Amino acid sequence: MHERMVRPPALRPGSTIKIIAPSSMMTTIAGLSSAVRFIQKSGFRVSLSKSMTKESTTRFLTAGDRVRKTELENAFRSDEVDGIMVLQGGAGSIDMLSKIDYDVVRDNPKVFVGYSDITLLQLAFLRKAHMISFQGPMLVDLTDSDSTTREYNWSMLLNMVSTGNAMKLKTPSESNWSRTVVEGKARGVLQGGNLSVYALVANTSYMPDPDGSVLFFEDVNVEPWMVDNLLSSLVLKGIIQKANGLFFGEFPNYALSEALGPHGAASYLSKNLFVEDYIKATLNGAISDTLTNKVPGKPSFIEFSCCHGSYITPLPLGAYVELDADERSVQMLESAVD
Repeated sequence: MHERMVRPPALRPGSTIKIIAPSSMMTTIAGLSSAVRFIQKSGFRVSLSKSMTKESTTRFLTAGDRVRKTELENAFRSDEVDGIMVLQGGAGSIDMLSKIDYDVVRDNPKVFVGYSDITLLQLAFLRKAHMISFQGPMLVDLTDSDSTTREYNWSMLLNMVSTGNAMKLKTPSESNWSRTVVEGKARGVLQGGNLSVYALVANTSYMPDPDGSVLFFEDVNVEPWMVDNLLSSLVLKGIIQKANGLFFGEFPNYALSEALGPHGAASYLSKNLFVEDYIKATLNGAISDTLTNKVPGKPSFIEFSCCHGSYITPLPLGAYVELDADERSVQMLESAVD
């Protein structure tokens, strides 16, 4: 039987959600007030960290290492805070890993939500404090003007962290269809997150033991050769071999879309010559090669809607799950909250 993780208390109506900013600063705060109101309308109180609108004097972060560490630890310590949501990802969490008092996290477990660069904190929480956390929408995602995706993302997260339901997680029909790579089922503790930052701490004291796990990875603005190299490095380190099964999220390339722009010849050629489809197919080919040739035989599927995709299906890092590659689903086998 797997080791029982520390489960945070479930969020309830009236709970206070603290917004912290442990990674990059935002160049604009437009839309954040509407995101805060959206959370409040769903029955929660919201408390904002002071560093949200600040910038480090020497770097691209919201604040210096000491300020960010203190805000994170105080959020866990405070009896007035019930859950913690991150402002956005970016970069910078890695500098906090050696500074955090993980006893504070373990002794004061709380729903903690984020993804992307925040994967680094969540891996460390799992390794050092044995606490379940959630890859799910951040405050910046709730500024989305598309009410359909915003409602889906928020309602799915609340179902997981408020009701304590052991949910079956699948890509919504409105999104892209996921695809099976290797058929079969696998059980294990759910681990993983953003591929680029996971690789940064692979086989360090801040990464949980992947032995017998169900691993998942996703990323953004990465080219196929980068994904191929990152996965190959994890194979060389023996990490993927230890997993019972794997699945992969979407790998959107917003940088390409922004470079081409919505109009003009470059955008037209990209869409009509299927440049984006080619990049996606090449990237999926690199993933499939890892799963069928380099480390064959592990149940796996790709293109699960989470994290950097429009539809952010939440994932409970540290919970015991069953992956069904044929159905392209992840069934929670236990509640992620108390």
